[in-house]
Amino acid sequence: MCYLGASSQTKSHMKKIFILMILCVFPNFILKAQFAGNTYICDQESFHLLKDLSNSSLKDGDIYVFTTTHQDLAWLNHIDACIADRDTLWLTPFLKRLGEDPTFKMDIEQTSILKEYIHRHPDTYPLFVKYMKEGRICVGGTFIQPYEEMYSGESLARQFYLGTRWLKKNFNGYQTSSYFNVDVPGRTLQMPQIMSKAGIENLVISRHERGLFYWESPDGSKVRTYTPGHYIYFYNVLGKDDTTAVKEMAKEAILWYTKYNDVKKSKTVMPAMLNYELSWDMKPVRNCPVFIEKWNNVRYIMNGKTGERVKVSLPQFKFATADDFFEKLDHSTSALPITHGERPNVWLYIHGPSHEKALTASREGDVWLSAAEKISSFSAMVRQSFEMYPTDDLNEAWEAKIYPDHGWGGNGGIMTDNAFRRKYEFALSKARQIVDRQAGFLASSIKTSGQKGRSIILFNNLSFSRTVPAVVEVAFEQGYAYDLQIKDYQGKAVNSQLSEIVYYQDGSIEKANLHFTADNMPAMGLKTYYLNPTQKQEDKSGPAVDLIENSHYRIELVNGGIKQIYDKSMGCPLLNTEKFLGGEVISMRSVGNGAGEFDAVQQPDMEGFDKTSNHAVPWKVEEDGPVYTSYKMRTPIRNAVIEQTLRVYHQVKKIDMDVDLLNWDAVLYREYRLMWPLAFQRSSVSYEVPFGALTVGKDEMPGAAGERYYVENSKQRPRGIGNWLSAAGEKCAVTLSSSVAVADYIDPTDQPVDYTILQPILLASRKSCHPLGNDFIQPGDHSYHFSLTSHEVNSPLREEFGTSSNEPLVAVYNPIQYGKAFLPEEVSFVSVDNPNVKVTAIKKCEDDNSLIVRMYNCSNKEETVHLRMFVEPKEIIHTNLIEEELSSVQEIILGKYAIETYKIKF
Repeated sequence: MCYLGASSQTKSHMKKIFILMILCVFPNFILKAQFAGNTYICDQESFHLLKDLSNSSLKDGDIYVFTTTHQDLAWLNHIDACIADRDTLWLTPFLKRLGEDPTFKMDIEQTSILKEYIHRHPDTYPLFVKYMKEGRICVGGTFIQPYEEMYSGESLARQFYLGTRWLKKNFNGYQTSSYFNVDVPGRTLQMPQIMSKAGIENLVISRHERGLFYWESPDGSKVRTYTPGHYIYFYNVLGKDDTTAVKEMAKEAILWYTKYNDVKKSKTVMPAMLNYELSWDMKPVRNCPVFIEKWNNVRYIMNGKTGERVKVSLPQFKFATADDFFEKLDHSTSALPITHGERPNVWLYIHGPSHEKALTASREGDVWLSAAEKISSFSAMVRQSFEMYPTDDLNEAWEAKIYPDHGWGGNGGIMTDNAFRRKYEFALSKARQIVDRQAGFLASSIKTSGQKGRSIILFNNLSFSRTVPAVVEVAFEQGYAYDLQIKDYQGKAVNSQLSEIVYYQDGSIEKANLHFTADNMPAMGLKTYYLNPTQKQEDKSGPAVDLIENSHYRIELVNGGIKQIYDKSMGCPLLNTEKFLGGEVISMRSVGNGAGEFDAVQQPDMEGFDKTSNHAVPWKVEEDGPVYTSYKMRTPIRNAVIEQTLRVYHQVKKIDMDVDLLNWDAVLYREYRLMWPLAFQRSSVSYEVPFGALTVGKDEMPGAAGERYYVENSKQRPRGIGNWLSAAGEKCAVTLSSSVAVADYIDPTDQPVDYTILQPILLASRKSCHPLGNDFIQPGDHSYHFSLTSHEVNSPLREEFGTSSNEPLVAVYNPIQYGKAFLPEEVSFVSVDNPNVKVTAIKKCEDDNSLIVRMYNCSNKEETVHLRMFVEPKEIIHTNLIEEELSSVQEIILGKYAIETYKIKF
């Protein structure tokens, strides 16, 4: 007891003497592993691990602890509760810690968190500016952490507008280098290119085999990608006793000194990402500085069994940010392995199938917001001014559109899911209002001729010319029209037909939907048609028949579905209906969660299996005319009623299938799929991804993701799809446009067939994996729309049809002409001369009154593009994705699969 008043250094010295005495007197005595001053006493395995570490390239290096909490917008609770918790349990204490400890640094995964906190505490803004400038706070480059495949390319681009760009504009030029998306086990094909062209070099993920690698897009863009395995890894280390924690860190280091840190005389580094959730036990988090101090003080290690004592030089723990780690490792490692391709999302059931109405609004919002920007830009070109450009409305809509993240369901999930759905519906509503307003202005600016009749102005917002069905809502005064005649502005008669007609008492038409085929609609432009009244025409529709035939197809109908579709021009039967009829709906048991700790997408099974052909009823003719013929069928199925409308167009090569899931019992664990069994034995399946297309079995990441995911990426299914899903056989291909976000292509039932079945997943009533989470039963009726065509293999019609079918023409009926109207009756405001290049955005520049045009190359070759514009450009400037200028160009050249952005000065 004589040393009670001694210094800690004296105590430590005496403790070591005592230990040595014990080993001398009792040579077989095994000391318990412990820290003793600057000596760590350990078992034999740890002794050798630490000795090897001390002799490695990491001996004079650092262990960078980058600290954050993983934050879904909700999940732990409803959104408002989580915002409050992020404030009181994380950011406010961490800001205090930054002020008290000059060595501390931290990461914030996404900008929405920073934005919401400053909204609550505006007085902290100068602190964030200061710490971000000093490199003590790193903020991730996206607005939120999305399901990447769930959004369109433009929605993903806007993540970096509201992330990276917003940070730079609002925090004194702060440039983040990292994008965090640590929870979602899924990566979309073009994300490395999107990141690179937004100025983001680094990606932090997890749920993927630990390590560091380059992830490459098809164009060759690549980003450094770090994964700790699971983001909980270092938290778990800190939760263990010192002995186990030291051994874990020594084992972890092996990867970093054997595979990385090979540049001689460089400062070496390994990561320790402390990423945790606020609901977890905080003991490991509080243990972090305690454990760091113990480790950093070690100068000697002693073998607890043999007493051997060795001087060591261990890498030192330091607080850092993700950006710090990537920057340091860039200098210490000469080469990183490269991987490429998409990692199909294992959690995709949580969005489209489990939240159909929300995702339908999201997908429509993707279309309408881009259309709103384009048509507003056309209006600005006509006005020669951006004064009326709806900047604020569009910004508000885009922020709502990309706000929902990966945290559907969870504790308070009903509130969260409803909030996400309202965001999508708000964005969609705003977009439609903008389109209506701007289309009305342009329509009234056309110099139409009243002598030709009442004008109908159609707008095509896509970057290619197209011939497609048009639908126009028309209304008349009593006695004006008993039938209608349509001509284009050059006087050419156009076949038309009416639906949903409401008559006055005298038999004249009060209102109706007018259908006709709009021929050669100019790219990103408008075309004028004229309507005139005629006398009532004789109804030429005939009785229902089992065989529909036009110049494109011969279609055989049977009770319960479609027996065959025969492509007459290519001599190709499209369906194999041995097991399923074309267009029939099946129901399976679908037990599972939207997200969870499973290594592959949870598959449905055959319990309670049902299909509409089990209850086969005949098709009934609904409408028959020169534009299309439609049939309807209403069929009971397990827990619901399926109503289907088949619409076969006569002027264009297109078949529509509308599906309504009615009288849904809203029971748990049911799934519904629409089946299109194809007559292709060895087909190549592809689907749209953001800014591109993926071919199954070719464009996925090689092998399995690892960590706990051991199913090969190419075999993960179903898949998250964009506008379309396609399959190509030897002679012809079939493309199906889809209103739903998830689809399969392999028979999911017992005794599966070996041919392709395109299967949009309509609905799955699974549940949240949170123990307090909600069931995703989705009560009410659900409506879906699909379009099918066939074409030659490798035809650009795949992309064009798939996109076009989900983006109908915008129509303005009988606009009031302005006194100074001057626009011609047909005009293209912007066009490109290369069918392999698609324009995704035309918008006002964020910084000035220039126009921004974004496009991507669908091909694997370099493509040259010439822009034709309503207003002659003075200069074209190549920019990055977030509109920062790079260089002035004389011509536009896109590399293979490239996404490029240009500023047009007038």
